[in-house]
Amino acid sequence: MQEIKHEWAKSFFWVSAGLFCLAFVPLVVLQISGPSWFKNIKAEVTNQPYARTVTVDGEGKVTVKPDIALVNLAVVSQGGTVKQVTLDGNKKMTDVIKAVTALGVEAKDVVTSEYNLYPNYVYPENQQPQIKGYNLTQGITVKVRKLDVVDEVLDAGIKAGANQVGQLVFDIDDDSPIKKEARDIAFKKARAKAEEMASAAGVKIGRVITFTEGASAPVVSPMYRTMNLAAGAESSVPAPSIEPGSKEINVTVSVTYEIE
Repeated sequence: MQEIKHEWAKSFFWVSAGLFCLAFVPLVVLQISGPSWFKNIKAEVTNQPYARTVTVDGEGKVTVKPDIALVNLAVVSQGGTVKQVTLDGNKKMTDVIKAVTALGVEAKDVVTSEYNLYPNYVYPENQQPQIKGYNLTQGITVKVRKLDVVDEVLDAGIKAGANQVGQLVFDIDDDSPIKKEARDIAFKKARAKAEEMASAAGVKIGRVITFTEGASAPVVSPMYRTMNLAAGAESSVPAPSIEPGSKEINVTVSVTYEIE
């Protein structure tokens, strides 16, 4: 009797399991094959970000005439003591600043660019190095806004005591509007290039996905070479002839478009 009950329970279990599978499996198949399941899969595929894109570069160039000049003038002094060399250097530099500001250069446009005081050593045989004197180099950068007086600024500075003339650079005081113009040109060129490529490929260009602006080295205007002038020779040096030339502002952009 016990064995009959056990066999009956076992048979009931397997019959129930079979009925459950018959009822559950069609539901699973229906869910998989139904439109909602495929709709989810389709959404998952098409929603992949930027799967169809093209990236192009564009460069914008604007050539303008510089409106400022940066002039470097320096006074190199020598003396036996720190006090002596400092007094001498300060007096000469004060004279140089007075000379350039007398030509219309504003005080705010004269900036100290160098101040270097260092000892001169002698090296006697079998002895410790000894200080023979001191050198003082004082330099200023002068922003000249009237380009027609650049040569006069150089001439006046040299005659007033500047015995070292550094680089003369022509630049743009505020290049923001020029960079904006170059940037607009760069984006227009990038769009035109993308549309040409899309037309050749038989597709259309859509919205902008991403864009970046690349750095570009500016084209530097001519520079006036450094001159070391011997003491007493300042008056014999003629005023140089200065030509500002032109400066090119470059902006490069990289733009990624969606392909429709």
